[in-house]
Amino acid sequence: MHTMNDDYVQEKTRRIVGREALRRASRMVQAWREDEQENARLAKQIALLVLVVAMLGAALFILF
Repeated sequence: MHTMNDDYVQEKTRRIVGREALRRASRMVQAWREDEQENARLAKQIALLVLVVAMLGAALFILF
């Protein structure tokens, strides 16, 4: 048999567990966003490197 105190404790426990689950999900999303931003930075650097190499290749082709 549940008493009012048991119901109160269960409700508070659910609330605490729910908040922690939301915090955990928020941290996961933030980590994912940071990973995506890092990937975007790396992609830009690679694209720039490919552009420079292509330009050097074209310059060497034209000169020789």
